[in-house]
Amino acid sequence: MSEGLTEPIDIKLLRVRGQDTSIAELLAGMGAINASDLYLKVGSPIRFKIQGKVVTFESERVTKEAMEWVLNCFLVEDDRVAFQQRMAADVVYATDQARYRVHFASGQTGPYAAIRIIANEIRSFASLGLPAPVQNNMTSLSSGLLIVAGATDAGKTVTCTSLLDYYNRHNQQAILTLEDPIEYILDDDKSVVFQREVGLHAPSFVEGVRAAMRENLDIIFVGEIRDNDTIEQVLRAAEMGHLVVTTLHCDDVLSAIRRIVGSFPQHDQPRIRQALASTLVGVVFQRLLPTPEGGRTPCVEALWPSNAVRTIMRAGDLGKLGTYTGAASGGLGYRECLQALQTANRITAEVADHELARLRSGVL
Repeated sequence: MSEGLTEPIDIKLLRVRGQDTSIAELLAGMGAINASDLYLKVGSPIRFKIQGKVVTFESERVTKEAMEWVLNCFLVEDDRVAFQQRMAADVVYATDQARYRVHFASGQTGPYAAIRIIANEIRSFASLGLPAPVQNNMTSLSSGLLIVAGATDAGKTVTCTSLLDYYNRHNQQAILTLEDPIEYILDDDKSVVFQREVGLHAPSFVEGVRAAMRENLDIIFVGEIRDNDTIEQVLRAAEMGHLVVTTLHCDDVLSAIRRIVGSFPQHDQPRIRQALASTLVGVVFQRLLPTPEGGRTPCVEALWPSNAVRTIMRAGDLGKLGTYTGAASGGLGYRECLQALQTANRITAEVADHELARLRSGVL
């Protein structure tokens, strides 16, 4: 369900820094302090995520009564029923200033909320800070499967939405997005854009992709690959000539491919490798690193499949693919991008060293 709001959110529920504060004021304050997320957990003080780090604010601990009110603010009756069944729910709440993705789940202390701010304005693709060769490759695609990979809070959705908006503004195409929930609104420009929310406009990602293949579309965005049936439909759509853009939670380019192949039983993997080898046009992995000015910039790794890469994928020796992410092979290595960012003073030496240490330790 999107655009949820059933109770007024301007009721002052919590005391923050000595002031009675409402949920509406907390949401508005996220922009003022440059916070990406707000966390509300029963028995804990209010916490924000600012520049990738969780910051605890001086506040009263969230009570069960306060959390129950927050649930009632955002979840309509059908959502409450679904929440009781699945122990999780997502809605999007919009104001004139911003949109917010509101996620509820149940934990050891009871329900909790993780609220992420979504800008009302879609950033231009050129402003994201992706390396020029990566930008050029992503904006020149016409068919096949493009995977944008990374951890939570890596900016995957922003990258995909900005890319779709680029195609919308520059090409005369038919574009469909399948999302859960819809986060950014794409207004028609040179293209026509259809946006469907899973659970509201389509029963599942699988059914949404299946229906899309009957609509003569040019681009299909699948917000997330969650299961093997979705992978099968995404590959089929790419085989039929659509450009399919999707996201995947993983820690580098190679693990994205391994995750897709490895999610299938052994006897099915040769077929999936063959389909990937035929349809995959790019994998872009990204992380957001802090800049000296206080913002964040993407550090990326990219693989653009060549004939050699496709041969390796068909043979199943996926470990060899790591050598094709470097610039010498037409791709981009993560360490190469890290060095370029440091040389351009877009990150500090300390940030670069921290990333290198993370890579050596294998920590995501």
